[in-house]
Amino acid sequence: MNSTHKAVAASVGTTRTKFEGVLVTIRSRKSFFEVTQAIERALPRFHIPKLMEYVTHGDRAGIEAYVDSTSKPFSIFWDFEQGSTMRLAGIPIESKFYLVGNAVIARGLFQYSGAAGLGAPVRICVSQRDGEQTRIDMDQQVSFFSKFPEMKPSSVPALLDAKMIKFFEEAAA
Repeated sequence: MNSTHKAVAASVGTTRTKFEGVLVTIRSRKSFFEVTQAIERALPRFHIPKLMEYVTHGDRAGIEAYVDSTSKPFSIFWDFEQGSTMRLAGIPIESKFYLVGNAVIARGLFQYSGAAGLGAPVRICVSQRDGEQTRIDMDQQVSFFSKFPEMKPSSVPALLDAKMIKFFEEAAA
């Protein structure tokens, strides 16, 4: 071990925290495209460059107004269509990954820990294998955030579960 590695190892503390995860799966008789269209029609897009304009100019009122306008009920922070690539690879599936959140609600996570960024915004995957029902999968937020003891006092994970599951059930219906 060289002296640089020893110095880094001495200054780093790594822990591993086990937690119980719960997967929430909502199944739909609608097609993949009907479900993704319902989600995308209902949720505004959160544009990071627009947010950064307010940050660059130190415009807190602008940030507050923008965040508020994109937080009803949630916004799409990012999406990635994976199905076309999987089909080229010979896997018969449609799949789209979303990062969905509400920046106003998320404050109730970040006030406890910056590590909230691991789960906020929330990961959502909509998929449909050929011949099967469409499904929407996400982590149960109460379970996901249980790995952070410092977030235990936050009511946000339960609130996210209630609001998100209801929203995605409606998109699937």
